[in-house]
Amino acid sequence: MNDFLNGLWKQAKKKTGKWAETVKAALQRMQGTEHITIHDLATVLLLHPETQIKQEEYLNLIFNDCYLKLNKFEVYLETKGKKHQQILGCRIMKQGQPLIHYQSYRAKDDKIALPSEVSVSLSHYS
Repeated sequence: MNDFLNGLWKQAKKKTGKWAETVKAALQRMQGTEHITIHDLATVLLLHPETQIKQEEYLNLIFNDCYLKLNKFEVYLETKGKKHQQILGCRIMKQGQPLIHYQSYRAKDDKIALPSEVSVSLSHYS
């Protein structure tokens, strides 16, 4: 997973400039663990150059649907706010089958277990 994190760090540094230190801190918290916070995962996904973001407004509230496809994996992130201030949900699926389904209103903890297969897939893009 270390190669994965280093690759994401390099990629984020190129794309984000001043945000690079924030991303580096999030990636360092993830290093060496299979459990990460949903906030750290969202940071990495939102800064990934291949993430597609669709923004919609309902009753003066901004909602974002973020989608990233990596090999066999699909990652969906739902957030609220212009700057993604609130994470509503996250799903990681492999070939249409759910691996992780996080919903903020049901969660007792903000940590999720990231499948090792996902980190191998993500490292392919670093």
